[in-house]
This record gives sequence, C-alpha cells and structure tokens, in this order.
Amino acid sequence: MMNIFSSSFAGAIQRRAFAAVSNRILSCGWRTLSSSAAPKRVGTHDGKFHCDEALGCFMIRRTAKFYDADIVRSRDPLVLEKLDAVLDVGGVYDPSSDRYDHHQKGFEEVFGCGYVTKLSSAGLVYKHYGKEIIAKEVQLDSDHPDVHRLFLTVYKNFIEAVDAVDNGISQYNTTQLPRFVNNTSLSSRVERLNPDWICPNQSLAEEDESFQQAMKVAGNEFLECINFHAKSWLPARSVVMNSLLARKSIDSSGEIIMLTNSVPDDRS
Repeated sequence: MMNIFSSSFAGAIQRRAFAAVSNRILSCGWRTLSSSAAPKRVGTHDGKFHCDEALGCFMIRRTAKFYDADIVRSRDPLVLEKLDAVLDVGGVYDPSSDRYDHHQKGFEEVFGCGYVTKLSSAGLVYKHYGKEIIAKEVQLDSDHPDVHRLFLTVYKNFIEAVDAVDNGISQYNTTQLPRFVNNTSLSSRVERLNPDWICPNQSLAEEDESFQQAMKVAGNEFLECINFHAKSWLPARSVVMNSLLARKSIDSSGEIIMLTNSVPDDRS
C-alpha cells in the first residue's frame, strides 16, 4: 500500500511540476495582434540572458514566418524539439529547420561579404532574415539596392558588435589593457537587466519579464539603427555619390569634388 501511495504521490508531483513549466512556457509570448491561428513558438534558453538572444528573438518575431511568435524559454531538449524555431540553445545550426545556435563545437559561421567575425544567434537570424526585416521597416522590396546597402551597413554598425561581444572577440588586436572601462554598450546594458544575484527569490515570471525588457531595449536600438541609416545615411551617401559623378565638371583632373549639401562625415 505504501509503495502504491508513494508512486501515486510522486506521479502527482511530477504532473504538477510539468504543468507549471508548461504554463510558464506557453504564457511567455506577448503578441500585439490577435489571430485565430495558433501562434508560432520560438525557443531560447532560460536563466541568465545576453544581448544576442534578446536581439535575435526580437528580430525573428518581425518576420512574416514568425510574426509575434510566443517566446519559450527552456533548456529541455524535449521542449525545444517541438518548437518552430530555436535560438542560442540546442547545439544546432540549421536554417532549414530554423535552428540558430552558435555554441556547438566546430561552429565557425560568419556573415560573409568581407566580415569574418563569428556569428552569435543574433547574427545568424540577421544573416537569414535581415533583408526581409529591413525591407518591411523601410517599405521597400527586399531586392531593392538600398535594402542590400542597409543590410550590409547595419551589420557593420550594429550587429557585428553584438556577435563579437557574445563570442568574446576583442575589438583590438592587442594584449594591452584598456585605458578605461566602458560598461555603457548595448550588450552591457542588456546584461544588467538580468535579475540581481542579491535577490535570489525572484520568480520565473519576473525573470521572463526582464527578458521581455531586454528584447525591447535591444530591438528598439536595432530599429533606430535601421532608420538612421535609411533616413540620414543613404541620402548623405547619394549627395556624395552625385558629387563624385560630377567631379570632372568642377575640374578636368577629377581630383576635386564639390558637395551640393553639407553632409555628415560618415565613411561606413
């Protein structure tokens, strides 16, 4: 009788624990639009988070395929294998099944186009979905030349730093110590959104809320980067390019250009 009771009691505890985890997982989404169709589910790991998966989750939820998907935070392989996409966990990089981890042995994927920094989960999502996200944000076709230009410059000026920091790649080829400490970068600010160790009794819901905030912080800066380069950098580039094309009308040597407008000195 004792064994039967113990077995039943243990089973009840396991069922309640599984229900608690399931409820947490399924309630992690924060869709902004209602839909009659079942939402897609995008997974990432639970526990301490970093900028790359926060940004990656933000970006992938702006695609047509995963628009406003629920976010599932878990390290359980049985949970992850049932999801529509998985970022920064699982040990698999396979874009055909939307698996975007970069921690596995032998992973050396880079963005290409001359960039050799190893990608994080953010860089992987951007590599495969960046043009779609940018095209939607600036309201152009994804094959428009300006979308391609923005795709490259946003990687250079925003995404690559997230990739490098997450992979522990130094910005400088030197062994000298930095002259000062800089903890104001996006990656540093996102990391500070993690629950503080001095408050060990924070709930899982509070942890998930912190991750949502991290997504917003990283995502808003990502969109700001796109819009700055679309609304300021591209027009400035056009002024410079037109002046270059007209340079021989200023001087036959072609060594002098005249800018028709004052534009920022940005060589990116």
